[in-house]
Amino acid sequence: MNTKPALYIVAGSALTESIQNQLKTDYSLKSFSSLTDCLTENEANVGLLLCEKELFDNDAAGTIARLKENFSNARILVVGLSCDMAKQISLLKLGARGYFDYSKSLDTLLESLESILNGEVWIDRYVIAGLVDELADVPEISSQQQQALESLSPKELEVANLVSHGATNKMIAKSMSISERTVKAHLTAIFSKMDLSDRLSLAIFFRDLRN
Repeated sequence: MNTKPALYIVAGSALTESIQNQLKTDYSLKSFSSLTDCLTENEANVGLLLCEKELFDNDAAGTIARLKENFSNARILVVGLSCDMAKQISLLKLGARGYFDYSKSLDTLLESLESILNGEVWIDRYVIAGLVDELADVPEISSQQQQALESLSPKELEVANLVSHGATNKMIAKSMSISERTVKAHLTAIFSKMDLSDRLSLAIFFRDLRN
């Protein structure tokens, strides 16, 4: 029985067919040829929106806002050909959870969706570094967070440092010779101790410590 959330695809027919062939055994799929058609739906169980990049070329902020309003529980993955770092960073800042470049292959598409469902973002590591460096409104480090640093274990500190360099859970697990489940447990503990909401906030925090 498929217990994964529904996945909506908003893309042209050729790309939609390729995605469906790649994912049909893993997700409950529904496709739309236009944003207007997609927004007529209001399915609470939609967990993933896989949208072609061209949808965001004219009004990315408005498009993402409408999608998030209509599908409040869904995470958005933008799919397209090679895209420059500035555009990917812009999409992330607006609320997308990643950018998937299918110019080479769709072989890692399933991995990207799993990563997003696990709370990660899916973009090239150099884009993560660029995003962290570009964010101008970096939250101040509170005295409580400074004190909380002392409560982190050596393993938690190592995980946090790897996150700040753009590493995914899978990469961290391999680097530290631990399971991905253990990585997730460390992250949960870190978020709680540091009063941080997600891995991007964690990356920014530990980037500031290096500066």
